[in-house]
Amino acid sequence: MTLKIIKKLVYLLLLFLIGFSIVIPQARGAFGISPPFLNADHLVKGTKYIQKIYLVQDQPNEDLRIKAVLDISEKIRPWIGIDKGFEFIIPKGTRQFPVEVTINVPSNADLGIYHGNLSFTGAPSKTGQVTIALGVQVALNLTVGEGIFRKFSVPFIRMLDIEEGWNPRVFLRVNNEGNITESFTSATYELMDQFGETRLAYLQKASDLPEVPAFAQKEYTVEFPINFKMGIGQYWGNTVFYQDNKIIASQKTVFNVLESGSISGPTAQISNFVKQNQNYLIVISAVIIFIIGIGFWKKNRKLRKSGLS
Repeated sequence: MTLKIIKKLVYLLLLFLIGFSIVIPQARGAFGISPPFLNADHLVKGTKYIQKIYLVQDQPNEDLRIKAVLDISEKIRPWIGIDKGFEFIIPKGTRQFPVEVTINVPSNADLGIYHGNLSFTGAPSKTGQVTIALGVQVALNLTVGEGIFRKFSVPFIRMLDIEEGWNPRVFLRVNNEGNITESFTSATYELMDQFGETRLAYLQKASDLPEVPAFAQKEYTVEFPINFKMGIGQYWGNTVFYQDNKIIASQKTVFNVLESGSISGPTAQISNFVKQNQNYLIVISAVIIFIIGIGFWKKNRKLRKSGLS
């Protein structure tokens, strides 16, 4: 088979694929939601409940206009809101789009159990001769009662590195699944040498501790003012957080005291920015390299043409 025949076959195949893509409508990919339910079964009067859900699409090839429709008793319809509003657009390229559903229970709410649905429908998209509408639904199950429900936890705690002259700091991610505001009643911090054997300082803290609203997850950095000058080096820290004499969170681990500017200085901030956004920077760098490559290719092509002429 000659090269000329092979080229003709390739051209025919390309024409066939282009024609096929024009004639056959391209259906939009799958559209889903996670989780498909909202179960708020410990609501009390005057509380605020927030749940994040994700609208998911596997082929986000275009902007998707969404309309949300609430199908629930007129009595509690005003309680329910969406942070994005009841009409919004999921931008092109977004596979997982977060939406926060908020329930504000008024102080004069009637006790009871309420059920309904919250649906999200994509505006019809005409592809060829076919019109496709996408829709997903969240089941709403709400219970408003008088009892107090408490579930307070710290799923993550970490001793932070600090600069010379700073007080010790502890990072906390606090989760309050109960229906009342929760807080720590006290905390302790023990500072030890690099071997974890000699105590250098010890303090108790009973104020300026995090308060977490009902049905919320928050992140906090707690500082422990300490009357001890720590030089550059490695130390052990042992911290414990209490609520009503019950241990809620604790950690004993090594942390570092660094030179001034190592964390707060401009070089450190740029380094942290690069670490936090490295995926975006890789994409931007690839695009820049691609554009430069195209420029060189066009320049070489122009030089070759001028040489031939």
